[in-house]
Amino acid sequence: MTTADVFAAALGHLETSSAEPALLPDRLARACVAALPQVDGAGLSYTFTADRRLPVGASDPVAATAERLQFALGEGPCLTAQRQHRLVRAALPELQGSWPVYAGQLVTGTPFRGVVAVPVGGPLGGVAGIDLYVRSPGAVTTLSADDVQTVADLVGAALADDLATADDRLAGTPSWLTGPSAEAREKVWIAVGYLAGQRACTTSDALALLRAHAFTHDLDLERAAELVLAGELPTG
Repeated sequence: MTTADVFAAALGHLETSSAEPALLPDRLARACVAALPQVDGAGLSYTFTADRRLPVGASDPVAATAERLQFALGEGPCLTAQRQHRLVRAALPELQGSWPVYAGQLVTGTPFRGVVAVPVGGPLGGVAGIDLYVRSPGAVTTLSADDVQTVADLVGAALADDLATADDRLAGTPSWLTGPSAEAREKVWIAVGYLAGQRACTTSDALALLRAHAFTHDLDLERAAELVLAGELPTG
């Protein structure tokens, strides 16, 4: 079977178990892992603006943690792949050299020691991306670029098809942008707005402040946002 065949078979099997539209990115991430044997986890993200990026799905909870780290810290290979519109390979030495804070958090919080990041194929290539996480650093270089591009194209096509054909969208928003991962991230933007109003600063500065709170208190960004909104984290 080709990589495309394995991906399609895995996705079809997953959809027989649950076809919930909001969980499409999770199913696509799991199909990526099934189609690429060297890959141990996968995450999908969607970018609205330079600062506004949503993790929309992951193959498992550990991959979801790794996916959230890049936005929480404001650095990582997926952000670079998205900005430069290219595949980015980064084993642990490259991660430590280019994104040292992210590398430290990745090693502390996950078993992953390398990342391959790539924009999805098709019309969403400028806004949606895939992170492929590996436990073995060597897999970063041996993973076939053609196979990675194959799954990226298939993921991009599935997301674009859903965007074009779903009839249960609200104001043109696909259901997978209102799924559990996206809803958790929305709390971050509410907290950013709150901090911007309280400090009379820009949203970029407020986001930097929230990131600093999260890092200082060893929290993920979503939990830091919850505590800010609940008045349980000092913001003065």
